[in-house]
Amino acid sequence: MSYQSDDFSHRLRRLNKKRRKDLKKSRSAFVDSDGYVIVRGYEQRRGIPMLGLMLLAVGFFGLKGAMMAQLGDANYTQKIESLGESESSVAVVGVWTMQPDPVSSFVADQLRGLL
Repeated sequence: MSYQSDDFSHRLRRLNKKRRKDLKKSRSAFVDSDGYVIVRGYEQRRGIPMLGLMLLAVGFFGLKGAMMAQLGDANYTQKIESLGESESSVAVVGVWTMQPDPVSSFVADQLRGLL
C-alpha cells in the first residue's frame, strides 16, 4: 500500500513543479465576441541560432581553405600582402580575417588532396 502512496506523491510533486513553471510564463486571455474566454500561450523567445552560426563558421573556413588550396600558400600570402598595402579600413579588416590560420590550413591541406 505504501508503494501506491509513494507513487502518487511523486506524481503530485512532478505535476506541481510543472504547474509552477508554467505559471511563471505569461499568457494572454481575452473574451471574443461570442463571450468565450480564449487563452493563448506565450511566445517563446528564440535563443542564439547555434546551427546558423556553425554553418556560417564552416562556410567561412571552407571558402578560405578552398582559396588557399587553389592559389597555393605563396600566392595566397602575396595577395594578402598586396591587399594590406591599401589604407582602407575595409581592406584592413579583410586582411585580418583572411590571414592563414590552423583551421583554414587544415582545410586547404585536405582539399589539395582532392584537387
